[in-house]
Amino acid sequence: MPSHAYLVKDNNELVSHCPCPQAQIAYPPQADCPWCGCGWLFSCIDCRKAFTFARGVQVSEPWEELGRRDLRAMFEKEPNDDDVDEWVEFMKRFLAEVEVGKQYVVFDGRLIPTDKVRLDFDGWHATHQLDFVPQVAALKDKAILATLLSNVNYWESHALGDSTPSALGLPTVRDRETKWWKFWK
Repeated sequence: MPSHAYLVKDNNELVSHCPCPQAQIAYPPQADCPWCGCGWLFSCIDCRKAFTFARGVQVSEPWEELGRRDLRAMFEKEPNDDDVDEWVEFMKRFLAEVEVGKQYVVFDGRLIPTDKVRLDFDGWHATHQLDFVPQVAALKDKAILATLLSNVNYWESHALGDSTPSALGLPTVRDRETKWWKFWK
């Protein structure tokens, strides 16, 4: 069976509510309130709880099975093939640059290696120009949790306006909930 790169919880540092020892990441849950954590924390594919740091690993579980497991846990129902295909297509793109053994965080729709020195990009919600990776910096300076990561003013003052994930061609939690509402009922 062919294997592929994926992300699993690396540790319980900074924020970690997930008790799973081998937690694999779920589809990025970012909504329009990234300061709540959905814009800078991973979710566990099984327990759905958040954690901060993930590491690249090789997994043998096929993409389609991962997608079914994630969507089943999200909606508590068996997903249809089209939804699984959409999940697989997105996650393959999202994880395309993952290197086995390397540590990552998620920040506004982007996977960021924790050894990155500077961030300069337009995310799903905001534009970011930082000389540090916020989650890594917050390990030494907890104030970053309040002044940047969880700060509504930071996110809104850097907001892209109409450049929502949907406008960028990327599904968001709200888009998926709208599309899959019939699926859930």
